[in-house]
Amino acid sequence: MKITFLDSASLGSRTLGTRPLGRRTLGGQPLGGLCSGRLSLGQCVLALAAIILLVGCSGSSDSTGVMPDRTSELFTLQAVGDNTVYELQEGDSAGLDIPFDISRADGYSNPVSLSISGKTASDDAFVSTAFSRDSLTPAANQASVNLRLEVGVLPILPQQRQFVISATDGNETASVTVDVNVRPVEAADVYLLMGQSNMVGFGGDGDKRSGAGEPDEPNDRILQLNVTPNDSTNIFNNGDSFTNPDTIALSPLLVRAEDPLHVPLNPDTSAKEEDYIGLGLSFAKRALLDTGRRVILVPAAWSGTSFCIRSPLNAKWNAVVTSNPALGNTLLFERALARLNLTLLESGGVFRGILWHQGETDADEQLPACSELYRDNIQTLVREIRTRARVDQRGQAARGPDAAIPFVVGTMSRGADQNGSFADYSDIKQTIDDVHRSIESVVPHAAVSNHDDLVPPAYPCGNDSCIHFGSAALREMGVRYYDALLVAAQR
Repeated sequence: MKITFLDSASLGSRTLGTRPLGRRTLGGQPLGGLCSGRLSLGQCVLALAAIILLVGCSGSSDSTGVMPDRTSELFTLQAVGDNTVYELQEGDSAGLDIPFDISRADGYSNPVSLSISGKTASDDAFVSTAFSRDSLTPAANQASVNLRLEVGVLPILPQQRQFVISATDGNETASVTVDVNVRPVEAADVYLLMGQSNMVGFGGDGDKRSGAGEPDEPNDRILQLNVTPNDSTNIFNNGDSFTNPDTIALSPLLVRAEDPLHVPLNPDTSAKEEDYIGLGLSFAKRALLDTGRRVILVPAAWSGTSFCIRSPLNAKWNAVVTSNPALGNTLLFERALARLNLTLLESGGVFRGILWHQGETDADEQLPACSELYRDNIQTLVREIRTRARVDQRGQAARGPDAAIPFVVGTMSRGADQNGSFADYSDIKQTIDDVHRSIESVVPHAAVSNHDDLVPPAYPCGNDSCIHFGSAALREMGVRYYDALLVAAQR
């Protein structure tokens, strides 16, 4: 008779070995005889369960970070070397080498095959492994395994992971657990902000509360590209100006982020005199909780803009040149991409996500084709950004039409006050809203930030009308955008 021992090693390696029952004893009594008549069937099961639990809990890590989990009477597996703590750097192409060997009983010469796995799925995340040899023989009883941790979709904090190295001859299994301290990649987290007025922030003049301890207070770990203002008369007055490094941003290129994000820092005061806010800063503050690095925001929105030809500004959001008469040019897209790539180059950061809040202008009652094209336009925009963004420490594998770079859209305002109501959408606007709410089926790695409840009286509307969210709503929206980004990253 045989029993499968579900100890910590076998669970971690996902390989459940078996042993003859008679080789284990309880008080000198072989387990094979424990259930031979002295105990009832129920008592036998309880006794065996207790033994299995004890086996699973008997190992403990020593000062070397190595835990011998499971041994065989024919061979044992152990890590070797002088390392007391194993260190793995995220993004290091050299990775971490862990040497180990086996000790054999006299006369035992069977080859044993090797495997490694994390104790949990999170231990395995973004880790690749390679053995110096696939099996061990009497002539080659030592090997090593290399662990490499690629830079993932989301930033990580310093952490410890556990890995189980196992050896088996098909009948007997031995294993050892090693503790590995993981250091995150040394690169900032970069986020691109795109869209129209609600991404710029039209919460209300005089609403910025940036004093010490106030909600809009800057944080030294949150930076932004020091962008030029959205000025179509003096700055962005020709096609080249939308991609020229000298016109899309100012020196110094990276500054401490401060609302409003879409205006530059005053070089004389090192501050911003404007007193309105957007959602970007509260987004970044939420993101700081999940990273030990800096967060860098790339502002690229412009109020009143769209994909379609009828919007007031001549610059449009189309990602590729089109002959469709309803659609306009690619200037806003090209500016956003240029600002992103400039930031990635200057900072050496990792592109972590795209935030999009737009659609109001594309809900054009005079041009129904605009809303009908919105789904395709969004697909193209996301694919082009993911493909054409500068390659960062995630490598070329993180670029391409369906690359795992989270994309988050926000729902439009349903606010109503004395200036009018936006609670009910026209059929044209509903078409846009449907795209937002089904974004996960429109592009991969996407999610929606829902703002339906951010309405008066709890959340007053912004400038001009309730088409704009107010400042209290924008602060909440930043947090929701980040929560949605976490969802998008898992899709």
